[in-house]
Amino acid sequence: MIKVFLFFVFITLSLSATENPTILLPWAIGFIVGVGLFFWGVYKALKTQQSIYMLALLPFILLIIGMFFI
Repeated sequence: MIKVFLFFVFITLSLSATENPTILLPWAIGFIVGVGLFFWGVYKALKTQQSIYMLALLPFILLIIGMFFI
């Protein structure tokens, strides 16, 4: 699972290495944080059986909802 995460991190960072990286860099950082929170929230929610950790999924869910409006 960590290999898949690192794959997406490196792909995102390579996409941000364009002529003007200041445009894509905040989006890349947001994507990395969102995916990290998603996997951490799933892991903690399954390990502890507490639903409060499902709030870590909120940024990822908001990102998916935001993609419908783009």
